[in-house]
Amino acid sequence: MLDTSVSSSSYMARYMSLQSLEGETIFSWYSGDGEPQVADRWGGRVRRVTGHGLGGGTVNVSAVRETDAGLYRCRVTFPNRTPPARNNGTFYYLDVDGGNLIVTPPMNVTVLEGERAELECLPKSPEWNVQWYREGTPIEALPELALRSELAINGSLLLRHTVSTDLGEYECRISAPDGQMQSASAFLDVQYKAKVVYSPKERYLPYGKSASLDCHFSANPPLTNLRWEKDGFLFDPYNVLGVFYSRNGSLLFNRVDESHEGVYSCTPYNSLGSEGPSAGVRVRVQRPPALTARPQPLYLVRLGATVTLPCTVTIEPYYALPAIRWRKKDGSELPEGRYSLMEGNLTITNVQEDDRGVYLCTVSNEADEVTVETELLIENVPPRAPYNLTALASFDSIHLSWVPGHNGLDVEYNVWYRERAESEWRTMKILSRGVTDATLVGLRPGADYELRVLSQDHIGDGLFSKPIFVRTLDPELGEDESETVFVAAATESATSAGAAGSASVAAADAELAVSVRLIEEGALVRWSRAPGDPARCTLRWYDASEPEHRLLATVSTLQDYILVSEVEEGASYWAGVQCAGALGGAALRVPEYTRLRGVAIGSAAAALLLAALAAALCLVRRRLRSHSHDKRTR
Repeated sequence: MLDTSVSSSSYMARYMSLQSLEGETIFSWYSGDGEPQVADRWGGRVRRVTGHGLGGGTVNVSAVRETDAGLYRCRVTFPNRTPPARNNGTFYYLDVDGGNLIVTPPMNVTVLEGERAELECLPKSPEWNVQWYREGTPIEALPELALRSELAINGSLLLRHTVSTDLGEYECRISAPDGQMQSASAFLDVQYKAKVVYSPKERYLPYGKSASLDCHFSANPPLTNLRWEKDGFLFDPYNVLGVFYSRNGSLLFNRVDESHEGVYSCTPYNSLGSEGPSAGVRVRVQRPPALTARPQPLYLVRLGATVTLPCTVTIEPYYALPAIRWRKKDGSELPEGRYSLMEGNLTITNVQEDDRGVYLCTVSNEADEVTVETELLIENVPPRAPYNLTALASFDSIHLSWVPGHNGLDVEYNVWYRERAESEWRTMKILSRGVTDATLVGLRPGADYELRVLSQDHIGDGLFSKPIFVRTLDPELGEDESETVFVAAATESATSAGAAGSASVAAADAELAVSVRLIEEGALVRWSRAPGDPARCTLRWYDASEPEHRLLATVSTLQDYILVSEVEEGASYWAGVQCAGALGGAALRVPEYTRLRGVAIGSAAAALLLAALAAALCLVRRRLRSHSHDKRTR
């Protein structure tokens, strides 16, 4: 930047010039004329700058070249005084650093569309490689531009026929054989007449609402005027009530009505002129979609239920039915396979936890779209109870596992356990989510324990699992002689294993004699086995009250008997025992003690009543006899 200060003007005009030492006038201007004169070699690279602290003769030199180095002088003359010049001026020496590879860098170029454009880039050596880029992309990688461009011998980029899309920044990169590289950039400005780039054939405007009609144009230099026509006549918004111009020339309708229908066209202008008007746009006025039934703001449903969210539109004659679309506000998909649409109403069946959220119903036609929203909440349902509890006991610990019965939520578990002879429960919380097993330690050997699992989530406690009864190993008997019990607390199909009461017996190598006897403590299952037989026997305890036996428990032992403590009145059971290759089974029917007790009590009451009646009759007869004897005595 070269700076020269001029004192406050006491003269009508002054002439300033920037000259090289050889006397070439590079840049000059009159103080009363705003258009400076620039030498051809410096065109586009020298301009005046003004600002705080800068003199009136300050200029900026861009795209500095190595040949620009030298001595410069700024002079001021006063043409309206005598003598017109005086010995003044400021000298500047411009030194160009760098050991540049580029002798002549490119500078900004402005051309009209369709004209030829040249961007210079002269290397110090003609053998060095010259590469051109547009917006960071090699020219040869842009097919539409590569067909109209060529690289000159001196390294310049030539565009034979420019189009409006050629506007942008171009970069020249020169590489030397020793690996050095230098780049310089310039901007190509392609100017053209204002023109329409897009024009729809038809536009629908919503009746009773505000709307706009746009003119899609492109202009360089910028737009200076925009002309609208309606039905072939000039349309001046200033003379039409409720219609205005926007800053970009669009028409703004404050409240659309039928009078705004018609065929519109626009013609853009800039300082170079116009390419012509747009094609006619048929404007139609249509009422926006209206809802006859809309969803409530909130729906609260329970899991597994069916819910319908209404969204019904008003049918307008002579117009197509509006489009209706349902979606979730968070972007997730509607439940696949569990939803249906009928006349705009959304129905969701078998509601799940993931269905909660905000739903949007969008109704649209050519004129406008209307969106309503509703929220679906799921009732606070506690998690389901765990099931299929199984346990493996040792001397002082029990390893418990189960199948989760949760509702798709993050569920935690608490294991509740106690000795059957005690009433106090102890608990162990499972700290990690998703864990479905636990080991209870510090238990008493040879003791019977009752275990349950409680599920919990953010809503609160769920349901307890069915109880499971396990006995720890007895150290006095030794591990081989103790009973190891695996108990299932949930149902298990017996189509394969449960048929042991019949089919398995027939398929066994030897039949095992099994007996089941009901005692006060439960059901005692016994079987015959040879003395000293080391084989472990397995008892499978089934509920035989169903058509297909349901497995209730599995017990393994080295003894020839097992006591099943959990039996219910009126239930039927089947005991299947397997010892090595021998199979056997027996059935048990538990009487309904409550009914029998009621019959017994009823019978006793009847007997007491009859005895009381008999005693009363005897007493009456005695009184009658005594009374007759007294009469005879008199």
